[in-house]
Amino acid sequence: MPAMKIAMSVLACAAMLLAGCEMADQYATFVPKILRQPSTEPPAPEPEPDVKELVRAGADTLFTAHPTAVAVSRPHRLAGRGFSACVKAMVVGPMNPDPQPVTLLVTIDHGKFTDRHRATTQDGCASESYERVEIARLPSATRTEGGAK
Repeated sequence: MPAMKIAMSVLACAAMLLAGCEMADQYATFVPKILRQPSTEPPAPEPEPDVKELVRAGADTLFTAHPTAVAVSRPHRLAGRGFSACVKAMVVGPMNPDPQPVTLLVTIDHGKFTDRHRATTQDGCASESYERVEIARLPSATRTEGGAK
């Protein structure tokens, strides 16, 4: 009789250990429901961001100078999480007063810019189609058009 009690205790301990080691998922039938892992639903996919609005609101933070002729591509879902999009603009450089074309690849996560870098050929921005974005102009007091050289 005592051997039977010891055997039952060993089996009960083994079942508890298996449940504690995540061996008992939510579909395991050999473990009581209270000891099973709770079922987890995958999170809903993030909705596609409005890249035009994000760029319109934060264009001056993306570029080193106030951009003109700004255009954006459609966002693409990234494998990890978030989206990427290409942003083209004409920007005055720090060494050259003439506007130069600049293309950035921006990463968007939860409706905010999380990363940006100058686009390379591997980013595929050259083959994208773009939509123009209207950016508010700076007041003329802070910016001079066609100033003296």
